Amino acid sequence: MKLKYILPLALMSAAASAEQYTSFTNAGYQNNDYDSGFETDTYDIKSRYFFAPKESLGPLKEFEYINKASNVYGGFSRLDYDGGDASGSNLGGELFAGNFKLGASFSEFEDVDSNTLTLGYLFSDNFLLSLDSIDTDGADRENIVSARYNHQLGGTDYVGFNFAVDDDLDYAQVSSRYLRSLAGDSYLVLEGSVTDYDEGDSVWGVGAEYYFTRTTSVGFATTDGDVMAFDFTHFFNRSIAFNFAYAETDEEFVEYDTLSLGLTAQF
Repeated sequence: MKLKYILPLALMSAAASAEQYTSFTNAGYQNNDYDSGFETDTYDIKSRYFFAPKESLGPLKEFEYINKASNVYGGFSRLDYDGGDASGSNLGGELFAGNFKLGASFSEFEDVDSNTLTLGYLFSDNFLLSLDSIDTDGADRENIVSARYNHQLGGTDYVGFNFAVDDDLDYAQVSSRYLRSLAGDSYLVLEGSVTDYDEGDSVWGVGAEYYFTRTTSVGFATTDGDVMAFDFTHFFNRSIAFNFAYAETDEEFVEYDTLSLGLTAQF
């Protein structure tokens, strides 16, 4: 086959592998079963709408590391536990005007309210600097500065880095995410983070997710070796996905198992 035919076919194949979406809705259930006999059930639903299409990067649930599309979102959750229940909700949005990012969100859980104001600037498509100012009932206002950088490796592959620190230097976190396409229609995602608290030890976490195809994946993650989590996701078509996750937490003063089920609709 001549080169002039090969190149257009390759471009058509790459375009065909990408899907575009503007709305994402997730409904989930989570059960925490403690060794002490205590048990909790959490039900939640959340939705986000983007005012410009989001294009998948290979797998149907993978998207660009730095979001640059204006959006609005909201959610509701309910917690049932032995002897009572509690509920909460959140509402927010992000506006991109030129290189500036403006954001606001409000959340409440029972009698505790929290609001966040965000100001960010895109120095380029691959570098975003943001300031989040968080005000929570009964606590001092907290300001967190974060720098997010994406390095494109070609095609859908990238490595991303995020650094965040608060204004009192009581909290700092470095995290990274790596997406790589493999042979055939498979992909690999690697993630890692280290969080340092001024009044406590550092906490680290690592995770990996393997995509057999664009629609099916399995993942594993651990935090400090105290939490071991397994995750499975499958898309029945381009829009509807099912998720199952199981985790075991074995910390010094608490042990419990977590079972999560989720359903995602993206259009």
